[in-house]
Amino acid sequence: MTVTTSVPAASAWALRMREPVAGAPDPLVRLVCVPYAGGGAAVFHEWAAGLPAAVEPWAVRMPGRDARLTEPPRTDLRATAGELADALAPTLSGPYAFFGHSLGAFVAFETVRALRGRGVPEPVLLAVSARNAPQEPTYRGAVHQLPDEEYLNVLDRRYGAIPPLIREDARMRAMYLPILRADTTMLETYRYVPGPALSCPVIAYGGTEDPETTPESLAGWGKMTRGGCTGVLLPGDHFFLQPSRDRLLAHLSAEVLRALVP
Repeated sequence: MTVTTSVPAASAWALRMREPVAGAPDPLVRLVCVPYAGGGAAVFHEWAAGLPAAVEPWAVRMPGRDARLTEPPRTDLRATAGELADALAPTLSGPYAFFGHSLGAFVAFETVRALRGRGVPEPVLLAVSARNAPQEPTYRGAVHQLPDEEYLNVLDRRYGAIPPLIREDARMRAMYLPILRADTTMLETYRYVPGPALSCPVIAYGGTEDPETTPESLAGWGKMTRGGCTGVLLPGDHFFLQPSRDRLLAHLSAEVLRALVP
């Protein structure tokens, strides 16, 4: 396996969400979790308590947030996935899986492709959430180029996820808005480049009240793999991973562990 970065680089890109317990058996599989646009590792803060000991959650820390506030946020999705793959590749000596929500679904998918290109075996499972398949031109646009107030209004109408503090506090807006705009740029300028299908199974999660996806659009992920694709709907809107967290984690962990069996 050829790698281009040293092991310490992985600690910048991924945070272990559960500390090892002395005397406890080692986890069977690592679950790498990629947040949605504007999100950080804190999105998955409570996942450690909701996953079985056999599944070890790691949260991706994107540039420009968390412990990486001094770094510029990225705007090129495939290049960012390549950076993440370079950082993780030296650490993926055992079974692993990926989960990505919304923008994170595309980042997870492209990171898996980049890891495969670096000689790393594919994950036992790729779980994508709240995002149509990458070959569909669903998210192209120029929202990321709108003036600040109009930009926030569009996102608020679409997702209802702009905290009032971002509008009311100038310092919070100055810190958060460049991150959110960079992530939106990443999403709207991303273009899927055809390549060999993955061999790992894919699960595509969606919210029953999410206007961004449908069962049919989620099924499009099946074209990205030879390993089979399952669509799963959970109660909630685009951010169903909060209200449906327990159901999501129960299903996801069961599928990850089942995927370990040849």
